[in-house]
Amino acid sequence: MRFSFIVIALAALFVSCQKNQTVTKNYFDIDSLIDNQLIYLRETNASLTKTASIDKDQDEATFKPDSAGWANELEAFRHLDIINKSIYVDAYEITDGKKDENSNLIVRNFQATREIPIEYFRIYYQDSPKRIRKIEASLSEQNTLYFTARTFSMELEDVKDKMVLSAYKIRGIQKMILRDSVTFQISSKVNY
Repeated sequence: MRFSFIVIALAALFVSCQKNQTVTKNYFDIDSLIDNQLIYLRETNASLTKTASIDKDQDEATFKPDSAGWANELEAFRHLDIINKSIYVDAYEITDGKKDENSNLIVRNFQATREIPIEYFRIYYQDSPKRIRKIEASLSEQNTLYFTARTFSMELEDVKDKMVLSAYKIRGIQKMILRDSVTFQISSKVNY
């Protein structure tokens, strides 16, 4: 009887100590967007045409990633979630409603007001912020051993009132101590 009471008391203690798993996204929920795209890509059995270049060397391939392959392809975009860290809550000046000069889209721009990893994060949408057509961001990291700067671009298209991934691009430069700078670019087009 006493043993049962101790087990129940310990179980109640562990349950009451669990942390709340709700996470607030201050600016944009990139993880949710990527998760929804991964579901759609898996359901449609999409293929990918990918061109990668490092300095002057270039290669192209077309293939059908499985779910783990798609998750790996889009993993780099999850780094953009750093924008939602609590230390960056007031680090961005936000403008919305400006027409894009090169398209018929409207731009919501998050521009850093101090030196932080994501310099800008732009959401291009059509008519409503729920109809995202493009995302652009600039991410840089630096320490004593290396410097890297990358620009990210993800394009979406409207398919049956659902915004789905159509293409993405990552460009950047990396400089390591005692080594030359390396420029790289990855351009990918999704084939449905």
